[in-house]
Amino acid sequence: MKIKNKIPGLALIAILIFLLFTMAGCFGTGIPEITMPGETTDQAFKNTISVDGNGTVKVLPDEVVVDVSIVTEKLTTEEAVNENTSIFNKVKRSIEKINAANLKIETTNFNLSPLYDYSVQNKPPKIYAYQVTSTIEVRTTDLEKMGEIIAGAIESGATNISSIGFDLTESLKQKAVNDALTAATNDASAKAKTIADSMGLTIDRIYAINESGTSFPEPFRAAMKAAPEGMGGDVSSPEILPQEIEISASVSIVYLFTEQ
Repeated sequence: MKIKNKIPGLALIAILIFLLFTMAGCFGTGIPEITMPGETTDQAFKNTISVDGNGTVKVLPDEVVVDVSIVTEKLTTEEAVNENTSIFNKVKRSIEKINAANLKIETTNFNLSPLYDYSVQNKPPKIYAYQVTSTIEVRTTDLEKMGEIIAGAIESGATNISSIGFDLTESLKQKAVNDALTAATNDASAKAKTIADSMGLTIDRIYAINESGTSFPEPFRAAMKAAPEGMGGDVSSPEILPQEIEISASVSIVYLFTEQ
């Protein structure tokens, strides 16, 4: 009786072992490999040419940015702020009268600080005046009027032309990027064809492509200081020529080839 009872138990164990091996066979394959039509995975990776393409374009900037600063010093904070505000408004009005295209004016800095006298030894420094510095950024696509903007600001009392920069508007920047990417792609294609021809191979199609990135150098910037108060008169409009801005792009492309 004991032997008869063991037989069904052994049969059940055998069935369970069979099912476990069957399931292991189903799930042990993992993620199926993807190959190109008519190709094995090994062939797809072996029959490739990998190249990097680089492209560069140079464009003249279509936007100018001028930082205009006004510095005033007075015995009291009220006097320093009031004088700075008065000159600030004169400078702003003079720039607006020029009617430059796409003109944008905004305040980028305003600072009030005491000025100390350190001449007396062994005593704490003493405040002798207060200084106010305000800076406005002037941006326009009318590059030809940049000289007028600078001259008008100085004549109206601006202390410094902190910096002058040239930049690209978004539309021109996007076009430059697209042109650089096109040049990079053409460069990669020419390299791949040269390699294939030298090895007696034929380029079939693109297997993978990746944009490696684009780069923009810092815009050209220059500093310029106004004449001291009382020494100015009519200020001639300075001529500052913009420099070309260089945009670079690079791509990595993998080509499939066939043997001739």
